[in-house]
Amino acid sequence: MPFEVDSNLSETEEDIDDDGDDEISQFQRDLNLEDMFEDKANKSDGKGSDSDISKSSDDEEDVVSDYAEELSDAEDDPVQEKIQPRKKDKNKQSKNNIKWRKITPAEVDAKFEGPPFPDPPVHDLEPRNYFDMFFGHELIETIIEQTDLYSVQTSGKNIQTNNNEIEQFIGILIMMGIVKYPSYRMYWSPETRIPAIADVMSVNRFENLKRYFHIADNSTMPKQGEANFDKLYKVRPMLESLVSKCRDVPQEQYHSIDEQMIPTKGRSSLRQYLPKKPHKWGIKVWARCGNSGIVYDFEVYTGKQEEDKEFGKVGAVVNRLVQHLPKNLGHKVYFDNLFTSINHVKHLKAEGIWALGTIRSNRLAGADKLLKSKKVLVAAGRGSIDYRVDANSNIALVRWLDNGLVQLVSSFVGIGNGNPVKRWSAKEKKKIDVPCPQIVHEYNKHMGGVDLCDMLMALYRIKLRKRKWYMHIVYYCIGVAIVNGWLLYRRHCEQKKIAGKNVLHLLTFQTQIAHSLLYAGKVGSQVPQNKRGRPSLSPQSSDASNPHKRQKASVPIPQNDVRFDKIGHFPLFVEKQQRCRFCSGGYSRVKCSKCHVQLCLVKDRNCFNAFHHRS
Repeated sequence: MPFEVDSNLSETEEDIDDDGDDEISQFQRDLNLEDMFEDKANKSDGKGSDSDISKSSDDEEDVVSDYAEELSDAEDDPVQEKIQPRKKDKNKQSKNNIKWRKITPAEVDAKFEGPPFPDPPVHDLEPRNYFDMFFGHELIETIIEQTDLYSVQTSGKNIQTNNNEIEQFIGILIMMGIVKYPSYRMYWSPETRIPAIADVMSVNRFENLKRYFHIADNSTMPKQGEANFDKLYKVRPMLESLVSKCRDVPQEQYHSIDEQMIPTKGRSSLRQYLPKKPHKWGIKVWARCGNSGIVYDFEVYTGKQEEDKEFGKVGAVVNRLVQHLPKNLGHKVYFDNLFTSINHVKHLKAEGIWALGTIRSNRLAGADKLLKSKKVLVAAGRGSIDYRVDANSNIALVRWLDNGLVQLVSSFVGIGNGNPVKRWSAKEKKKIDVPCPQIVHEYNKHMGGVDLCDMLMALYRIKLRKRKWYMHIVYYCIGVAIVNGWLLYRRHCEQKKIAGKNVLHLLTFQTQIAHSLLYAGKVGSQVPQNKRGRPSLSPQSSDASNPHKRQKASVPIPQNDVRFDKIGHFPLFVEKQQRCRFCSGGYSRVKCSKCHVQLCLVKDRNCFNAFHHRS
């Protein structure tokens, strides 16, 4: 994740010597009216400003931008209130317990002592098995029960769905994320028909399931204003189930905390506007991901919550996301300047978790006046570094000049002997080496877990338009289950030392999940017969000119969870004789009704039975 230049950094600071104690006292004596104006913005370390978390209204109206709310709040405040001295807050972090010194931070033993990953399954698991690890059968049963109940509550008729039908409905949604059309009716249209979807379920039945799809009972939903009111009540069972299964995945060493967006412009009190995001409108999610991209914990942002008196709003988010991370085992957490504060880094260190992140200038706990200003660093040249270390907690604070000022704080790494980085020099018209501290390399290497997960989920995201806001969260949960399953599958392949060319790509992995949901264990569902290769332009077959030419198989062998489900496989007799797909030594006129492959079924050779049983 590339660095973002901190817009709060002052460019008018005067050069300050290293004698920190004298400078702080002088700074206090010279406190002027301008500092009083800044006092409202520069809140105590660890609390963050009101702009740290996007606001959300409690009603069903459009959410206004965080930045617009900040501007309106600033205009409503009278000037006299701004310049009045503020009362000391007992919960405000005292700067007296932080002693910034320009010393080398003491070496810490940050070795990872967590348990190794458990051995992968002896038998290779199918993509569907990995999907079921996160989107389990108990969740399917809840959807069946609540969908039937909701149909009775709204229309007076029971839609009478079942396990196979809900699985096929989810499989169709996944296929729609792979093959995208502007309108979902095009999947059933004669001109643009997709057999894998249209042959499984009629468009009318799909619309009925989409209309009545439900996860929670509306009749027991708390009303707004009640103590137990929950904005996410309609999807709470699914969120709790998925989060619980994500937490059960064996944890890796490096984790990052960041925000994700579920794209939507629909009317909802959950909708946020973040102008710097690729998808500016959507539902915000706080997530903790590993360096591999696996989501280990997440929560959907529902609006302004009660502020943590010690760590502020976003500090409380970090505490909740690391609550299930094992302590004192060397786990390391990375976050950007939205979440970082000196006080919180010290707290995580005391809890047994190492932390590193970029930090804003108004959260430096007095170190801003001790570090060299941007003016001094610019004069020293690109790559200039200044730092301070808290003598009490051994927390290192580094200010580095790249394209702009970059500030980082860490409890386990300092400047170190970092390798130089290549940067373009407009003056010399070439790339030059720029000194770079170790803390920057460490941050860039391990901060991208959430961004990686975001990228993977966006590749084949379900984009079916829906008026019901909670369906977008349902699509997000399905995406998390697919991506987490694929990343866990890759971990197992790496443990088994499987060659990279034999590892399934995400597209193939997701397609096989959809294929299994559509056909595995379903009676009457037949695998589509798609011939390989380019169709011939001539209506006449080429067999007459070359009768001895061996033709390629026109139907691929289905995936294992469909082939071995022992449901709906019946022998059919056809006129044309073809080579057996199991023994490859004989010819047969017997074809499987579900797999569409021809197999021997004679007195001394029953390939039909052997083909449908695991050896």
